[in-house]
Amino acid sequence: MTQRSRGLAVAAAVAGILLTACGTTTPVASHQSPSASTSTAAAESPSPSSAPKASPTPTSDPRLVIWDPSNEVRLARLDARDIATVKGDFQQIVAGQVIVLNGTTLIALNHNGIAKTLGHLSGSPSAVVVKPDLSQWLYMTWDAGQVYRIHLGSAGHDRVITTNPAPTQEQIFRPYEWNATGVYVTKEPTGLGGAGPFLEYHFPLAKLDLASGKVSDVSPACVAYAVLNDGTMVCGNRATGAIEVRRPSGTSNSINLGADANTFIRVAVSPDGRRVIIGRNGAKNPVINYQMAVADLTAPSAAAFGPLDYLPDSWLPDGRVVATHQCVISDWGGGPCSSGLDGTYFFSADGRSHSLFFKLAGNARVVGSI
Repeated sequence: MTQRSRGLAVAAAVAGILLTACGTTTPVASHQSPSASTSTAAAESPSPSSAPKASPTPTSDPRLVIWDPSNEVRLARLDARDIATVKGDFQQIVAGQVIVLNGTTLIALNHNGIAKTLGHLSGSPSAVVVKPDLSQWLYMTWDAGQVYRIHLGSAGHDRVITTNPAPTQEQIFRPYEWNATGVYVTKEPTGLGGAGPFLEYHFPLAKLDLASGKVSDVSPACVAYAVLNDGTMVCGNRATGAIEVRRPSGTSNSINLGADANTFIRVAVSPDGRRVIIGRNGAKNPVINYQMAVADLTAPSAAAFGPLDYLPDSWLPDGRVVATHQCVISDWGGGPCSSGLDGTYFFSADGRSHSLFFKLAGNARVVGSI
């Protein structure tokens, strides 16, 4: 599943505001999770007997992908030991590889921590999506004339396939996903700003024809939160406080998120493509507390998952959820919350128990696993 770096950067920036406003947490971590030679006592679970245990096979020994927006991507075991660090910005996870952009160099990082250069991009690249076989990639550039262009690249080749609308139209096309059902972009306005506990940018989805460069709107409009490998679209509808699941067959259903659910963030589909987890407001107005909610993709509504003051980060292959404890600041109507609990946690698949992974510093957070 693609996790777009623009939305993550915004969410990370907001998280930084929240953490600063909530007060300083216990300094148990640097920008690195513990190295193999460092004691992991600071990362121990409040319930050590329930701490996750690694196994020797990749499917049962996932690597957490940790993105630090200060220009670093790390792989860590579930015991909080880093196994690889790559400079650059996280772009997405595709075909079991972490895609990282370091300047103009595109890198793929595998489960064993081995980094491979896929190619070199032109101009000032951003928003990279990679074809599932890693042979080609799509990305956006911006030049001094304030013109946005979409490039199609491969090893040793690069060409512009379309130019975004003129800045006077206040709209750009941003690469979003590339899977077996096609190439997708989002149609975004320019000059965005703002702040708030549920600020996270998502935009209407469109399909891009690589041969002609033509962009065609998805109709009816879908504010994109995910496009699955079979073409299923997960769309957000803040007006109705729901997530719409739209299938290639033409069927669809809406998942109601409950009271005050027009405020939601961090929507993520499980690795098996059957469930979705969402961060929403879990308290009554005017108080605001973050709360996770989970639902089957076919369900009419979502149910609370875990206690208040947690936001989902990612799923693990075994159904557990990685989540961050985070307080809403009082200026935004935050309810009672202990910032001393701030950190990254593993939640059991049923949400009834959780254990501390590590207190990641700054704006770093888990963005997926491989």
